[in-house]
Amino acid sequence: MNRDRLHTVIALLAFVSCSLFPSLAAAAGKCKDIPLRVTIYSNAVTDTVTGATVPAALQSDGGGEYVDGVSASALIMICSGTHDAVVNLSSSRRTFTFVFGAPIAGSVVEAAPAWAPGQYAVSGWINVRNLTFSKQPFTTHLGSTFTGPDRATYRLGFDPYGVDAPDLHSGSNLSDLDNTPYGTSPAVVYPSYPAVCGPGSMPTWLVRGTTSNGGGMLEVAALHKIPSKGAQIHEGQYSMPFEIRIEALQCFAY
Repeated sequence: MNRDRLHTVIALLAFVSCSLFPSLAAAAGKCKDIPLRVTIYSNAVTDTVTGATVPAALQSDGGGEYVDGVSASALIMICSGTHDAVVNLSSSRRTFTFVFGAPIAGSVVEAAPAWAPGQYAVSGWINVRNLTFSKQPFTTHLGSTFTGPDRATYRLGFDPYGVDAPDLHSGSNLSDLDNTPYGTSPAVVYPSYPAVCGPGSMPTWLVRGTTSNGGGMLEVAALHKIPSKGAQIHEGQYSMPFEIRIEALQCFAY
């Protein structure tokens, strides 16, 4: 069979297959995000040699893991192309626990929240950007949008410039105010991809936020209040160490 005839036969078979089995063709091409199990630790490791830790400022509500479809929406957003890991509690009874200290001295640009310092149960989501960027340890951005104790909406940004993993959002923008007056801190991701994926041996990612910015400031994040109208309001920077474990609940190509 010559090359032209072979190409014709292949094209005809593909057309017949899609025509006779359209539902199978559609199912095969349907994109699915990767479901996750997420553990937020009460302490964050600051020294991997000695095992020293500090109390985490991003904690769970004490209800255990956040599991996609059970107690949260927890997905790697493959279909949108961002590859972000997003734990969303907006439609869940679960909450996160955020522990805010006083704003870092000199960090308040426009205002300071009346509720800081304090520890609060909050609803919203946590977003780790571009989680599948590398099989080796790398740095990336992390952020959270949540409803504060005053019922206002806030954005907490760990968005330094110069991280390893690029944001894959269309038109992604980093606010200069996130790094004003101090540079904010990256999340450090430690991936673990098994040679053979299967039950009991799934891809995992340890996401740690204990980076020192110098001057004794550990894992700096900027807080912005998001009003219903107008620009976001810079409400200071805070030391917010954290440690999160993310586990895939289904295998995927890597």
